[in-house]
Amino acid sequence: MTEDIDVKINVDTLMDGDQYFVRTEIETRSVTIHGPFPDLQKAQKLKAEQIEHRSDAIDAIKQNLRQTVSALASR
Repeated sequence: MTEDIDVKINVDTLMDGDQYFVRTEIETRSVTIHGPFPDLQKAQKLKAEQIEHRSDAIDAIKQNLRQTVSALASR
């Protein structure tokens, strides 16, 4: 298995009229390659399992990002 994770955080100050805002942008990218597999059927099985659990992974990532943003704002 190979894994590549990239995280970028940009923070900007914005002004709207006489008010100021801080904008935090977090970009994440994760690429993981599993294998090699002895046949297509085993590779397709893992693919199907990952697709089946995709929404759980999305929810977990969103929750983690919310916690990260909250931690940044509270410091």
